[in-house]
Amino acid sequence: MENKNIYVIKLWSNVLLNDLWIDKKIISNVVLWVNYLRKKWDYVIIVSSWAVASWKRKVWLQTIKWLSEIESWQVFSSLWQVTLMNIYQDFFDFFWINVSQALLTRKDFSDIERYNSMKKVLLKSLELWVVPIINENDVLSQEELDFSDNDELSALIAAMLWAEKLLILSNIDWLYDSFPGWNLIKQVDTIDETIFSMVWIVKSSYGKWWMESKLKTAKMVMDLWIEMYLANWKIEWIIEKIWDGENPWTLFKAKTKKQIDPIRKWLKTWAVPKWKIQVSTIIADLLKSGKRSSLLEIWVEKIEKHFEKKDVVEVCDEKWNCLWYGIAKIWSYEIDKKSLTSKIVIHTNYFMGM
Repeated sequence: MENKNIYVIKLWSNVLLNDLWIDKKIISNVVLWVNYLRKKWDYVIIVSSWAVASWKRKVWLQTIKWLSEIESWQVFSSLWQVTLMNIYQDFFDFFWINVSQALLTRKDFSDIERYNSMKKVLLKSLELWVVPIINENDVLSQEELDFSDNDELSALIAAMLWAEKLLILSNIDWLYDSFPGWNLIKQVDTIDETIFSMVWIVKSSYGKWWMESKLKTAKMVMDLWIEMYLANWKIEWIIEKIWDGENPWTLFKAKTKKQIDPIRKWLKTWAVPKWKIQVSTIIADLLKSGKRSSLLEIWVEKIEKHFEKKDVVEVCDEKWNCLWYGIAKIWSYEIDKKSLTSKIVIHTNYFMGM
């Protein structure tokens, strides 16, 4: 797969909805472009929302009064996900393309073994020219359906597979320099407070979360050297325009690539820490400046709770602000600041700034 480009296409729920049902014309257009990219020997992954959004549709399940909103989302997801996949496969059948389904939760990313297994399955699927269609596993997710939204999920997939581009397609225009949207920002090189200030608080008709999350997603993929596009699906031939180098969208330009080993990349994007370590002010200042070295036990000031060897822990300053994530090399009870030979708590190879 070294000579292949991987593209992740994220379709927002409001793109696929047509009078609260699925817009098959949109699916058809996406399938045409996936087939086009395959002919160029490129790989494509689709991250597709819709099943949860369909819970708004007035069907008999809405009459079940004892279901909470979260339970309704979960029930509707299990019901409509089958429909969504059947529609995708029906259209891909025209081009003799097989699709697969992956329903994921944050736990699949936060555990290194599950993460590696998922990555292997997706890469093997692409090698077999299968098109993976990915969604959050809303049936199993509990905490407001786990991810901030499927934009975050698409970013995690793109980062895991070192995708060339991430396309997030919606039916609304994205980044403008003032409300209600007069001057389109065509390219963003750095995401800072100025860029965040351009985002007004508008909630999508069918989406669950605020527009600000799109910038957080963009920042994540830019930091991992992946280009991200926010584009309006209503623009005719939008995917073709992107591949031809036209610019009717907002491009979040990837930073210059540099080497990062898989463990540290996983720490930066998916790891979920269990406990916290507070370090001395001098070490905290070094970490804030981006300087990385092994963390010795002599520099540990406090431990939130006892941790085990190989646990992911947060390394914090004196106010318990998270600075870095690391994988513990020793058990917390082994830390002894009075020891003449200071042991390594976190090795530099397993240490990553946030």
